Amino acid sequence: MYMSRINQYKHTSTLALRQRKAHLVRSFKLAPDLIHASLVERLLKCGKAQCACHAQGPKHGPFFYLNRCFAKGHFQSLLLKSEAQIAQARQGLQAFAHAQEMLDEISQINYELLRRGEPTGGPEA
Repeated sequence: MYMSRINQYKHTSTLALRQRKAHLVRSFKLAPDLIHASLVERLLKCGKAQCACHAQGPKHGPFFYLNRCFAKGHFQSLLLKSEAQIAQARQGLQAFAHAQEMLDEISQINYELLRRGEPTGGPEA
């Protein structure tokens, strides 16, 4: 789960806040491969009763799953079958996290501007 990084903007000048926000907005680009999901690595027991994985032996895997959660316990799970898929998933997850961090920082700046009674948007922002 993503947790917002707390930026200390109370002692930052309004001009500096506006400049930082303008920089973030200018540099914000959505990566076409971003993915909002979780990458899960699992070691599993197989269906063969005599296999060592059922006793003290090592389990099979690792297997990588890309999981997406929706409302009320609904989710999608995708087994990633190749190293290329796993690498693409990691890259997409990283792209999503970067976008979320940038959006969160813009949101925190807007919050601080509102707290000061300043406008958050428009041509002067």
